[in-house]
Amino acid sequence: MRKILIFIFLGSVVFSFNSCKKFIDVVPDNVAELDQAFNLRVMAQRYLATCYNRLPSSNSLGGTERFFAADEFWLNSTSNYGAGTYPAWYIAMGQQNSNSPLLNWWGSSSGSGSGIYWQAINDCNIFIDRVGTVPDMDESEKTMWKAEAKILKAYYHFLLLRTYGPIIIRDVNIPVYADPSLMHEYRKPVDECFEYIIKTIDEATPELMPLEQNGSQDIGRITQIIAKALKAKILVEAASPLFNGNVNTAGLKDDSGVSLFNQTYDESKWAVAATACKDAIDFASDLGKRLNLWTKPVNVTVNGANTVYEMNYRTAFNESDGNSEWLWLDTRSTANSGFQAAFTPRGFNANTTSNASITSFMGATLNMAEKYYSKNGVPINEDVTYPYAQRFDLTVVPSTDAYRFDLQAGYTTIKFHLDREPRFYATLSFDGGRFFMMSDINDANAANTNYKQGGNVSQYNVINNTITGYMVKKYVNYQNSYGASNSYSARSYAMPIIRLADLYLLYAESLNESQGPSSEVYRFLDSVRVRSGLKGVVESWNSFSNQPNKPNTKVGLREIIKSERTIEFAFEGSRFWDLRRWKDATTELNESILAWDTNQRQAASFYRPRTLFTRIFTDRDYFWPISIAELRRNPNLKQNIGW
Repeated sequence: MRKILIFIFLGSVVFSFNSCKKFIDVVPDNVAELDQAFNLRVMAQRYLATCYNRLPSSNSLGGTERFFAADEFWLNSTSNYGAGTYPAWYIAMGQQNSNSPLLNWWGSSSGSGSGIYWQAINDCNIFIDRVGTVPDMDESEKTMWKAEAKILKAYYHFLLLRTYGPIIIRDVNIPVYADPSLMHEYRKPVDECFEYIIKTIDEATPELMPLEQNGSQDIGRITQIIAKALKAKILVEAASPLFNGNVNTAGLKDDSGVSLFNQTYDESKWAVAATACKDAIDFASDLGKRLNLWTKPVNVTVNGANTVYEMNYRTAFNESDGNSEWLWLDTRSTANSGFQAAFTPRGFNANTTSNASITSFMGATLNMAEKYYSKNGVPINEDVTYPYAQRFDLTVVPSTDAYRFDLQAGYTTIKFHLDREPRFYATLSFDGGRFFMMSDINDANAANTNYKQGGNVSQYNVINNTITGYMVKKYVNYQNSYGASNSYSARSYAMPIIRLADLYLLYAESLNESQGPSSEVYRFLDSVRVRSGLKGVVESWNSFSNQPNKPNTKVGLREIIKSERTIEFAFEGSRFWDLRRWKDATTELNESILAWDTNQRQAASFYRPRTLFTRIFTDRDYFWPISIAELRRNPNLKQNIGW
């Protein structure tokens, strides 16, 4: 008898945090025989791990869209960071193409990520079909594992849909020896794709465990909380302008002339999304999920009025112990010391100046620094008390308690860095700022940072430096420690794929779009703001904005909600996808990438905005191209518009 072999993908090395072996950390064999893959529970477990193993890696700096596809991060040189390792950055620079697509998730050719989601769907279908034959498992466990694979299959379909628009629906695999013409499938209309994905999630959700059953061992596995959160996010995507009445895609039709995109905006989709968001929030709340609040270690002294708010926000992203906000974690690609070192300023304390372990090259853009609110919780270009026209003027940091815990007293910087909201200081490291770590013991002892040439965190060499003058604290756990002789002890963490604040803001957005401003919209929007030390939107805009009625209209509140998402999830991989689903990318991503002149030693020369790159994002870039090779293999595929 001929034996059919399955090649099981080995992704990036799996790390675990808190020294616990996770269920989905089981590393599959390189090659397994399908006849043997389901003859024992342990083998089936390995195969289920394979289904998880193709999820996007949160710690892949250039190999997913997370870091560079938008305008949040920028690198210092194409000669140091090539397209093979950092394809997302090259997408940001306009080098996506249909001949050899970058991040080719829909493909069967060689290259970064080529066809990986279709491979994952294939794996899930095999598992769903075969897990029932495993002899040493009880039926309830088989049912639950099968449900996990179904949710994963639905999610992989969504990842393709979000990237390419209309996709093929692969609910069952085509037999290996079937007529090749069966592979010549058509792309389905986007509404049909969304309906299939949601239907699959709904069918599987009741069979899942509500929450992890075995503590940390189950972290990362699909639960009912995760399934409900995914459903909510996917329905918000379906209701958003990119997929809801997108007239720019009218020309994409199948051979029978059926449009693959609906052409009429349907406001009721937002109501459906709102219901799903609220269901997910209520379910998570009943199981103890809350917005994260920092618990100060007993040996740490806090003086600054905003330090606790800043730590609430920092630890919401990068602290696992006791974090009630995380709904789904990426335990496969942990933020270990090597990963965190890319975001850590070299030289911010005495033991890091020549520490070769600290690579220090992930530069945050000036574009993103502009997005954060003033201390009054409104955009800096709206705040009637904020000197927006003079924001780049030099100033000396006052020595008062209102400033000295976030900025260096007596330091010459710019007004732009003063009087900003706590999330600005919690997220960004900048010239004249401070970098608080637990090893400082007291926030008054936080390290000072000087990004000018010759400063303590200036360019160390041609590779290990930020070209922008900003770095991101969010990715650096505050409990890390640094010693001499390249010693670097990092507290690893699994990055959240979904956290509760995401659902809060999606719910507020969906309600506003379906009903307009209401006390319920304000309640969930304000909950996220209050955690970071800001007043509610109505109070803040009424007191400080030159558009005081902005929160009172659907259009105005829409803009506020977009700003909140931009700030709350800055640098977490949400911005690129949000800008696309809102159809705002042709505005936001056509702006020049800006930075400070980090080659300068004097403040007056350093604080001159310079253009690193001028981006071009057109309507065609909302959906990526299917490779020409795939179009040749399947003549029934239609290429996305513009490619």
